[in-house]
Amino acid sequence: MSSASTKTAVDLDNPTPEQKAQAVADLRARLSEEINSYCSDLDKSASMIKTWYQWRMDSRIDDLPVCMPDNTFPAPYPIRGYLSIADANLTAGVQVKESQIKLNRFFGGGCWHKRDKDGHPVYIERIGRYKIKDIPKLCTMGELFEFHYLMQEFLSKTIFPECSQLAGHDISSQVVVFDLAGISIGMLSHIPALNMLREMLAKDQLCYPECMHRTYVVNAPAMFVTAWKYIKGWLDPRVISKIHILGKEFSNELLEQIPAENLPSFLGGSCRCSHMPGGCVPSATTNNYPDLPRKAYTNLRYQARMSYSDPRHSFAFEVPPLTPSGSANPSPAGTPQLGYANWFGLKKDSPKLTSNSSSSGGFDYASSSSSSSPRSRFVYLRFLADRGRGMVIEVVWRPYSSADSAMVREQDEVLIYPEMLLDPQRAPVVLELKVPNRSGMLVFNWRIANFDEGQAPFPTPEEAQIPILLEYSVDVEEDLLREFALSPIRRE
Repeated sequence: MSSASTKTAVDLDNPTPEQKAQAVADLRARLSEEINSYCSDLDKSASMIKTWYQWRMDSRIDDLPVCMPDNTFPAPYPIRGYLSIADANLTAGVQVKESQIKLNRFFGGGCWHKRDKDGHPVYIERIGRYKIKDIPKLCTMGELFEFHYLMQEFLSKTIFPECSQLAGHDISSQVVVFDLAGISIGMLSHIPALNMLREMLAKDQLCYPECMHRTYVVNAPAMFVTAWKYIKGWLDPRVISKIHILGKEFSNELLEQIPAENLPSFLGGSCRCSHMPGGCVPSATTNNYPDLPRKAYTNLRYQARMSYSDPRHSFAFEVPPLTPSGSANPSPAGTPQLGYANWFGLKKDSPKLTSNSSSSGGFDYASSSSSSSPRSRFVYLRFLADRGRGMVIEVVWRPYSSADSAMVREQDEVLIYPEMLLDPQRAPVVLELKVPNRSGMLVFNWRIANFDEGQAPFPTPEEAQIPILLEYSVDVEEDLLREFALSPIRRE
């Protein structure tokens, strides 16, 4: 039996002096020497804790819908490369507040993106792409605080525990990369936005102290020096010591901290996250992925009921080639186009070409161009589930035989989206699939996650008997953009 399990329970409402002293000693043993030294002023520490507690009670922080492995709340912001929560963008599901969607459309693009060499989570924010003047004009300070608190709670309750488990020791701070590429003097000197930033920084230092391991400000223009002198006055000296201001030559310093495979290519790494719309860091302001409205996830075209006893579902979608005018060439009535659920055999015993195959029919899905070239085009899948612990999906391309435009040759099929676990029970999922500009079939294969996949809790025997409703729609890009009046996607 562990020593922890043999300790006498402490009455927190009436602890003895010995229990108080032991609690303080236990807490200090878990803190670094640096933090212990900083908190040596007991009166100051007690005041901070009282203020922190009162803030949590007044702001009802414990009532926030924090995404954790044991619930179905959505991630509050895009995430890539973690085990407890599947990769996701922020989509307008029923559990996402309108204020979150609004703020996301003003922010320049951000993401928790994998880990650094020491196991700290990496958070990237493209500040230079912000619609800074719109934030104080169209958003309240309350909305901004609530969104920020939700993100901080997600960091402390979900991301830090996972990173700690993987590292084998406590991880309670993150590495932050602020990319200022595209920032202007008007953005840096906008007083209402600066006032909001000052309030955010003051609240962070009080309510979420010591959560920053290191911050890199990259692509910082010369004019940022003036703004930085102003901002520094709002920060604790310990916080300032952890901030590195870099110009355009920053890649080597970032790569000393973050492995190349965990650092986005636009920051000097090798990661592209081509399996997700928007890549490593989706940005609504630059339109590098389809930021769909809430109505795009209601009344989806197709439904399927799945269960743990019948955990698979397949669907085929005919992709017509583009006509010379650039629009889709719809199939005549009666030809196989949509709705062929379960036509593709679930046994995976046929040979498949990989997405980077040089054999007949192969193509490189990861090499997305800045626009749909004549040789390729994009198809979007939207899907969600009403319950469950995640779904695994793969997508196969089957080109039509040139000899018979209605014939599919199994030996030519291409696996363009290998099996991946996603969380449609949390929020709608959108996938972007690059296919050649020729006629053929896309085959979508879903299955309920196995019990050894992901970290969501297992269903009870009673829950396992309830069917899982899968809803989905599939569209070629031009049809999706037209339906929801969206601008063309600007892929990077």
